[in-house]
Amino acid sequence: MDRARTGSTIVAAILAVIVLLLFGYLLWSDAPPNRSELTVDPPIEVIEPDLPLEIIRSAEELPDSETIREQEAEEFVDRLADSNSDSIIVNEYEDMFVRPDSIIALPELEQRVTTLKSLMDDKSLSANTPLTLRYTEQISENTTLQELEAEEEDHIAPVTIVTEQGETITAPLVELLKRDDIDHTAPVTQIRQQKQVRQIKASELADADIPADQEMSVTISRGVQKLDIADLIDSDTAEMQDSLFYLHRVTEEDVQGLWGIIQTGLIRNFRQGIRLQRNGAEQNVSVLIPADADEPLPTGLSSFLGKILHQKVSTSYVYNFNTHTMGYDPNIIHPGQELILIRFSGEELKDIYQFFAEQKSNTTETFAIGR
Repeated sequence: MDRARTGSTIVAAILAVIVLLLFGYLLWSDAPPNRSELTVDPPIEVIEPDLPLEIIRSAEELPDSETIREQEAEEFVDRLADSNSDSIIVNEYEDMFVRPDSIIALPELEQRVTTLKSLMDDKSLSANTPLTLRYTEQISENTTLQELEAEEEDHIAPVTIVTEQGETITAPLVELLKRDDIDHTAPVTQIRQQKQVRQIKASELADADIPADQEMSVTISRGVQKLDIADLIDSDTAEMQDSLFYLHRVTEEDVQGLWGIIQTGLIRNFRQGIRLQRNGAEQNVSVLIPADADEPLPTGLSSFLGKILHQKVSTSYVYNFNTHTMGYDPNIIHPGQELILIRFSGEELKDIYQFFAEQKSNTTETFAIGR
């Protein structure tokens, strides 16, 4: 009986709590909002800015890689020749492309094999006469065979040493190291022949620190000779006006003839590239032409570059600026007195750029074309 009464009491208490909670919730939800409203007079007008309309182009509207290469090739060829200078100086070892209406300046160079003493006695040289000296200097360095073994990478190449006893020996380093009569730790003098190239004025010869009897090849600048490309070559035709001329002064290093001259010039100029504006920033645009891109392939196919070089060699201009005569024999060139002129059309240069820009990631086999 007591248990039943206790249970009823608990149930009644729970119901009372529920009723109180429900009543409190109803009172709270009917209460007015606890916030204040402010009326602004005049009302504030919110103006949204006019944002620029951004056009998102579909993939079909973006230029493809071929179009980009064509645009780059166009700009590259347009900028390949300098058109800002009144006259363009063409020095040895400084090849360049010029336009058919260019005026070029050739320093008049005299080549001579002589000695330092003879140069100093030459009354035709003024104090400011520019000279380029090329000679081989003998360098003596104290060392040991042990040091040479550690420093020299090529142990097969001959070296010349002078022992403490005054004996001069020239032999591959590997052979010297095998000799029992030479102490590897004993002092020896290594004799090396080192090629030197120095550009100085005649007034500086006395202080050049070169032996008076030193034999050397000397290039003497005797002034400047100006030439008009239009006078050298009939460039009045529309075909010529669309051309660029590659210029090269023949030197003693041109042992590969015209083929090597043109190949080296293309490789160097295309690899060097030009500066162009890209997306608001200046970038260097260039193309790598492989050194062996002119070689025929075992399959018997001619290379793209080889075909171009063959055609350019046979149509080259060789101007002798000493005799003021134009020659066309690609097999006869004279260092120090001739200027090579190779004509390229704008389309040819663009094709070269596009070809190697497209093939740069492919294998050498892709440089081939059918005969």
